[in-house]
Amino acid sequence: MKTKLLGSLLIGVGIIGTVGAQQDPSYTHYAFNKLLYNPAYAGSSGNFCLNIVNHQQWLGYEDQSSILKTQGGTPISEDFAQNIAPRTTGAAFSAPIKIKIKEEKINVGGVFASFIKDNIAYEENTFFRGGLAGAYALPDGSEIRAGIEFTSLTKNLNGDKLRAHDPGDPNIPTGITGDTKLTMGGGVYYTNPNILNGLWGGVSMTHLMPQTFAYGSGGTVKISTRQHLYVVSGVTVDQFMGNPSLRLDPSFLVKSAMGDQGGFVKPELDLQGLVTYNELYAAGLNVRAYGMGLDAVSILLGYYVPLGGGAGNVQTLRVGYAYDIPVSYVRVASVYGTHELQVNYCFNFELPSRPPRIYRHPRWMMRDVSSE
Repeated sequence: MKTKLLGSLLIGVGIIGTVGAQQDPSYTHYAFNKLLYNPAYAGSSGNFCLNIVNHQQWLGYEDQSSILKTQGGTPISEDFAQNIAPRTTGAAFSAPIKIKIKEEKINVGGVFASFIKDNIAYEENTFFRGGLAGAYALPDGSEIRAGIEFTSLTKNLNGDKLRAHDPGDPNIPTGITGDTKLTMGGGVYYTNPNILNGLWGGVSMTHLMPQTFAYGSGGTVKISTRQHLYVVSGVTVDQFMGNPSLRLDPSFLVKSAMGDQGGFVKPELDLQGLVTYNELYAAGLNVRAYGMGLDAVSILLGYYVPLGGGAGNVQTLRVGYAYDIPVSYVRVASVYGTHELQVNYCFNFELPSRPPRIYRHPRWMMRDVSSE
């Protein structure tokens, strides 16, 4: 869903007014990074979880501004970055909220914090997010959760990397300029262990309070956020193809953004199937389509690292890799495709029970218990 490559977007153009674009990053491992777009997922697993993702999209997408010439006919400087494609690094940590009811701990929600740094050409977006979720258990064993998040979004633009068709154009920002705004999002998340071997799904929206960011000393360049909608769901199928060693996890993700004229733009659809062997090795495919056209085909690999545990101390560690092969017109410029590496680490522990405290008092220390 990346639609903005600023390397040559502002060259030779005087921009006055408001530009709408999609600000949220994209992840191929969306099923393992739900917290990065749906706050209702916080604490859902009942464990303390840390997930990290690094997404390098369309490697080899170069700034071709050097082929342009100034108004005087001289070539523009050739000092341009060789890769201006989107680059995303994100991390999130979540913890469950549990209360003890009749000697049993009940998961009633969760809290989370996350950090995302997203670079697109010479623009840098930094997200600091935090929020909480509440859970409600239904009589059939399913659970529905609702969450809210607050986001501090900083957008910076390196104007020194831009080359104006008309030198000295006052509408082209110079230096590093940026703006910071506060926005928010919300979502719901549902799980049902009774459907197949587990059904999950969620609906969320980010940037519920659209904000406008101004670049340049005069604020002549403005970029406005848009609401982003996510609909995601998946199931777990144990004993896939009758083999007890195999597990199938099919899922889908639909995402869209509010357009400049109102209404949502054409949605982007991800269809994914992942097969896990002996709870150790995973492999699968992801197909991404935009509108009515195919955008990319992805290969996913995963490995669950065996970790020790016991006595209520549970640890899980998963490392995943995805390689996206562009099949749209982007493949002409993206020489090396898209690479994504993600790590999920979850742990839970139970504090040892406190030993009973024995209280002694001189009145009872020498009493004759045999006469009682």
